[in-house]
Amino acid sequence: MGWKKYWLMVLLVFVITQPGSITFANWDAPYGFYKDLSVWLSSAAGGLLLVLAYGLYEWGRKKLGSANLLLSAVVLVLTVVVGYSAELAIGGEMGYGSGNIVLFVIGGFLGFILSVMLLLISLPYVPTGDFYYPYDRPLVIAWLVLIAVAALIGASYAMERRKEKLTEPEGQDPSGSSSEPGEP
Repeated sequence: MGWKKYWLMVLLVFVITQPGSITFANWDAPYGFYKDLSVWLSSAAGGLLLVLAYGLYEWGRKKLGSANLLLSAVVLVLTVVVGYSAELAIGGEMGYGSGNIVLFVIGGFLGFILSVMLLLISLPYVPTGDFYYPYDRPLVIAWLVLIAVAALIGASYAMERRKEKLTEPEGQDPSGSSSEPGEP
């Protein structure tokens, strides 16, 4: 697995979790920007842990460099720290809050699953403006930037894959290694 595919997965965790996270963050009452931010980053942290686990698997197979793992671990830690800090800024309004950073990360797994489940339901409301509160504009901008970066990396990855397919010898299975003989 190349670095482009891995970082595309990291970016897509943020892109995919944002609409669903904002949906369930505002389900009961709008507590403000910090609640929306903390729920989004908690859900993203849950997804990033899964991507990091996959990265460790690929690293063990010598298909991903350790620098990519280290950088994605830094992204994960920053996501948790910023998200938990946003949760602490709310100050326990109406009983909101996980209590500690470990529960914040554990809740992130549940948030990741829930945000993915709510993705398709919430997407039609994004372009209409009915989805976000006015204080969520920075989150919308961040989401759009992440979509653009993911699209660029995805296009670059697709072009790289297309070049690989064009340079492969005929009859060779693209999933096979170069040391295996091609089929006659």
